[in-house]
Amino acid sequence: MRAGKFKVSYPASTQLALLANAEKAALTRLFSSDEIEQPETTKPISGGRFVSRLGSKRVLWQRQSADSQPEILSIVDHSFAQA
Repeated sequence: MRAGKFKVSYPASTQLALLANAEKAALTRLFSSDEIEQPETTKPISGGRFVSRLGSKRVLWQRQSADSQPEILSIVDHSFAQA
């Protein structure tokens, strides 16, 4: 992963804007470190997508094939993700 580089899909941009500053910083750290590759943090799901833990939130993302840069598709509360 490149340090702090990720794309945000249009629907996820509103969700990102609603995150607290601490959660935004944690998101940047998540995509800037090897933590994103750890099985405790990130699980692969169908269609080449992944779900990563971010505190009480879950981040749905995929890697862009052209540059391998992650694209955030959605950010949901943990309780919503379990439903």
